[in-house]
Amino acid sequence: MFFRTRKPPPLHRRQALECIPVRNPEARESRNSDGILLSYPVEVKPWFQGIFRRMAGREPGIITRKLQLDTMGSSVWEMIDNRRSVREIAELFAQGHRLGSREAEISVSAFLRELGKRGLIVLRTQE
Repeated sequence: MFFRTRKPPPLHRRQALECIPVRNPEARESRNSDGILLSYPVEVKPWFQGIFRRMAGREPGIITRKLQLDTMGSSVWEMIDNRRSVREIAELFAQGHRLGSREAEISVSAFLRELGKRGLIVLRTQE
């Protein structure tokens, strides 16, 4: 039998800005001339395991993915300290890059959403 998991209702803008990004403790970072290079483990999806087995010649399991951050992405990553809210990070980003507050909010939110999709961060609501 197939069960659907229920997604939590989407957060309103104000609620989302008050969330605190928390880094994945398994993510590793190294600096290079382009910014920060993130390495993080990813579990091979079941539907991809057969292909992986044939192509790589080994059993699938956990693979390491890498993500190169540019200067702006690196600055946001460095601001994620598991204490600052999305709003605070956006404000600091706006100051550091001479952007309007709304433009910084949109850019930072989109970037954090992408990090979340990759499993590099989760958003924690403030208690």
